[in-house]
Amino acid sequence: MSTAQASIEVDKLRMNQVQDLLNLGFRWMKFPAALEHQFLSQDPQQRLRHFIISGLISLMVYDGFLIADYLMIPDVFSIAVQLRLLIFTPMALIALLVLWLNRDKPLMQHPVVLDSAVLISGLLAAATLAYALSITRSPLSDFYHAGFAVVVMYGNLVQRLRFWSAVGFSLAVLAIQVVGVVVLPNFNPRLVWPICSLTAATVAFSLCANYVMERDKRRRYLLSERERALVKDLSEVNLKLQQLSRVDVLTALFNRRHFQEYLQDLWQRAKHGGTEMVIIMMDVDHFKPYNDHHGHPAGDECLRQVASVMQNSLRQPGDMVARYGGEEFIAVLPNTSLALAMQAAGRLRKAVEDLAIPHETSSTLPVVTVSLGVAWCNAATPGATPDGLIARADRALYDAKRQGRNRVCAL
Repeated sequence: MSTAQASIEVDKLRMNQVQDLLNLGFRWMKFPAALEHQFLSQDPQQRLRHFIISGLISLMVYDGFLIADYLMIPDVFSIAVQLRLLIFTPMALIALLVLWLNRDKPLMQHPVVLDSAVLISGLLAAATLAYALSITRSPLSDFYHAGFAVVVMYGNLVQRLRFWSAVGFSLAVLAIQVVGVVVLPNFNPRLVWPICSLTAATVAFSLCANYVMERDKRRRYLLSERERALVKDLSEVNLKLQQLSRVDVLTALFNRRHFQEYLQDLWQRAKHGGTEMVIIMMDVDHFKPYNDHHGHPAGDECLRQVASVMQNSLRQPGDMVARYGGEEFIAVLPNTSLALAMQAAGRLRKAVEDLAIPHETSSTLPVVTVSLGVAWCNAATPGATPDGLIARADRALYDAKRQGRNRVCAL
């Protein structure tokens, strides 16, 4: 199997996977390995920018909770200041700065690295809350547990952890809170359920929102992949249609329209460069009698063989061969002298004769032969035009026929 065919098969398999996922869903928030890798790798710089910006905002909110520290746990307010401003904040700023300075490195854009940064920062924030609760004696500390709900929302909604990472993060924060409740001295047992249920409810609601956001994001990715594949298929079909519109169906050579467009572009370059240009016109001798005697299928096969010989004989860079109409063919040879063009035309004439295709009604030879007309000019010559060069090649072809056919004439 060729590389191109292998690539087509891989794309087909990929699109089948995409369509199956769109039809059947992805309840476990997981794609097949290759598709999952590409999904997680999409737009990493945007994900990193979001993490840094939301991280700075979350850090300001975190430090803003010093007001709650002052009002709810004033007995350990100085320790809270140290934890927030002297330990956690510098560490967070350094981490954000390292990520920003290395934002172009693939490692820093990896989903695992960013999720790990969110998990570590969120759990450290929860740990500082639990530590403050474990050492305070303030009667208002019961209300301080609301901070754990804020931490859960930070990871699940603000930083938008991947769903399964969000589940692990939420359970870890909830566990830290429970430990904080257990070790808190003189904690009112009647408040254990109300306080923990508040965080648990926040976990449940935020995970539902996180699940929906990731599901929609994954679905949008699948739809965009399907659309990309459809656009690619349409582009390939359109390209094939364009190619077909420029190719002669019988001989697989370019058709007359494409030849004329190509010649115009080639002529402009040759004119600016002052280079030579050659046109060779070729006609199958006595083709109508051949077609009438041997039948149209044989005539079609004859034209295909002659076209193949012409295509294979003229293979220099820039050469183009086309079917000009009926049994007539044309070729353009840029940067070619008249002497070289005559040699090429002579080889072409002999190659067709050497095919030894029987032609019982030919008055020239008992095999299929061709006549050729060659025209040469310098494209920068005043008054020279592509149509004029073609007309000269046509007259040279007429001369070759008039002189007995199966020959090359130049003009």
